[in-house]
Amino acid sequence: MNKRLLPVLVILLILSCSFVSTVFSQDNAVQKNNWLLGVLFKAEWLRDDAVLQIKKAENYITRAQYIIAGARQEHNAEAEKVAKDALTVAKKTKAKAEWKKLKAEESIATIRNALSKNLGGSDRQIKGFVTNYTGRADILKANGDTVPPENGFLEPGDKVITLNGTAEIQALDGRASAKIGPYSELVMKKDTPEEQALELLKGKAHIDVEKMDEYLKMLDEKLKKYKEDISNIPKDYEKFVKGLKVHAQKKFEVRTQGGGGAVRGTEFLVFEDNKTGTEIIVLEGSVEMYGVKGEKTIIVNAGNKGTVTKDGKLSEPEKIDISNLEKWWER
Repeated sequence: MNKRLLPVLVILLILSCSFVSTVFSQDNAVQKNNWLLGVLFKAEWLRDDAVLQIKKAENYITRAQYIIAGARQEHNAEAEKVAKDALTVAKKTKAKAEWKKLKAEESIATIRNALSKNLGGSDRQIKGFVTNYTGRADILKANGDTVPPENGFLEPGDKVITLNGTAEIQALDGRASAKIGPYSELVMKKDTPEEQALELLKGKAHIDVEKMDEYLKMLDEKLKKYKEDISNIPKDYEKFVKGLKVHAQKKFEVRTQGGGGAVRGTEFLVFEDNKTGTEIIVLEGSVEMYGVKGEKTIIVNAGNKGTVTKDGKLSEPEKIDISNLEKWWER
C-alpha cells in the first residue's frame, strides 16, 4: 500500500508559479484550500499511476506480438495460444488504465477550476471528492438533490450511491481513499478538528489510509525539491504547508450501523449488512473496532476479521486467509 502512494505529491514539482501564487494569495484561502490541494495531489498520483500502467501494458503487448510472430514461424501452436492469451490480458489492462487516466484528468481539471474560483475559500464545507467510478453511481446531496459523480465534491451529509458500479472517494486531503462496491451507500459525515469520518450504510468498501509518518516524510521530500526548482516562493506558502500537515494528522474513522473502526494508517475492508451487522477484514496494519454500546473495543490486526452485530455486540478477532479474498476493489 505505502509504495503505491509515494508519488502522491508529484504535482508540487509541476505547478506553475502563477497558479500557486493565485491559490495562496490570502491567509483564509490558504487554510480553506488545504483539502482541495491535497485531493489534487492524489488525483495527480492517480493519473501518473495510470500512465505507468499503460506503458507497462504496451510493453507486454509488444512482447506478446513478437512471441506470436515467432511461434507462427516455428509452427508452435501452443506457444502462440499462450502469447495470444497474454495479449488479450494486456489489452484489457491497457484499456482499464486508459479509463483511469481519463477520469483522473477530469478530476484534475475540475479541481483546478475550483481552485481558480476559490471554491475552497467559500463557505462550503467540502470534505471529499469522487475521483473515479464505474457503472451507475450518483451523489445524493444533503439538500435532496441528485448529481452525477462528475460533480464529485462532497459536503457533510452527502451520500454516494452505487447500483451496478463502483465509486472511489478521496478524503482527509487525499491521504485516505474509500472505494465502495456495487449496491453500496456511503455518507460523508461532518468532521471535527480532531477527526474525519465516513459512514457505510450498506454494501462494502475498501479503505486505504496512508501512514502519517510516511505521508509527512513524502511531503517534506517533495517540498524540499519544489523549493530547489522554483525560485518565486509565495509568502503564504509556509502557512499552507503547516496547515496541510496539521490537517492531515486528523484521526480517520469508518462508521456503520452497529459500530465502526478507527485507523491512522492501514488498509482494510468493511462489509455492512442490515441483518447480520458489520464485518471488518484488515489487510495491512490494524483497526480499533468498537460497537455502538461502547462496552469495549478490540484491535483487529492484519490477517484477521472483526464483527459487530447491528445492535453493537462485538466478537473477538478471528484469523482468516486473506490470500483467498476476491480483490473486487482492484477491478
